[in-house]
Amino acid sequence: MKTKIILLKELLALKEIVDKGSIQAAALENGIKNSNMSQLIKDLETRLNTKCIDRNYEGSIPTNSTQLIYSEIDVIEKTLDNILNKFANFDDLSGFISVWTEEGLIGSFIMQNMSAFYAQYPKIRLDLLMKQEPDIENTDILIIDSKVRTNIHGKILFKFKAHTQFYASKQYLNSHTPPKNLEDLLENHDLCMAKRYLNLPEYQSIVKRAKHLNTTSDSLALIYRLVNAGDGITVLPSWFEKYSHNLVALDTVPYQYETEVHCVCRTEIADSQKIRAFVSFFANFCREQHVQIEVLY
Repeated sequence: MKTKIILLKELLALKEIVDKGSIQAAALENGIKNSNMSQLIKDLETRLNTKCIDRNYEGSIPTNSTQLIYSEIDVIEKTLDNILNKFANFDDLSGFISVWTEEGLIGSFIMQNMSAFYAQYPKIRLDLLMKQEPDIENTDILIIDSKVRTNIHGKILFKFKAHTQFYASKQYLNSHTPPKNLEDLLENHDLCMAKRYLNLPEYQSIVKRAKHLNTTSDSLALIYRLVNAGDGITVLPSWFEKYSHNLVALDTVPYQYETEVHCVCRTEIADSQKIRAFVSFFANFCREQHVQIEVLY
């Protein structure tokens, strides 16, 4: 073990010399004496039984032996950087994160706890996007319904399952006989539907058979307000009921749709500290809400 620890130090010194162009520059950058940096290379050359650096008037030139192992040393250094980043001091994080999500997901689930996020990361600003089309090239994080947004590709940071079912308000159920089953609902009750569900195979048969599909909208928030005011029955994510004392899940209509929500990010920024901070916060929030979440990095 001791030999490997010393070897690691020598290899990192070699890479630093190659990157900086000379032993003197590498020593200055790392705050050590030129003689100590030079000794590390001499010890490495003895250990590997090969010359690693040629010294001339142009500086320190890597030999063929060094070029042979440089990429592997680079992997070691990046691994060490990743370990340090995992334990970075998030209190000092600052910056801007743009987050796109399906309307209704942020509004009803994530946004309720944003004050806690800002308390934990006061120097990070979030730009929450819902209206425009999702664009992974110009957005840091996308939280998407993987069944609806099949054309978006990137690094998946986490995923969790979401359930939807039929809901009605107490006012609606007081003025209408509650549906006995799915057939009764489709035959005799008013439906309001968000357009995102209309083209899904799981709901197409329902939409075609519904006799009173009174309202459709591209805004899930608007559908929620209409149904909450007593205008009909709709399909909503299961967490809506938790934050509205007026909504009632229709257990007599045991029709549920399950989707998988993905948090997607561009690969080149996925390991940044601010992205890790967002993922860590959101994962802890989901666990507090008893939502099983799988973090994938």
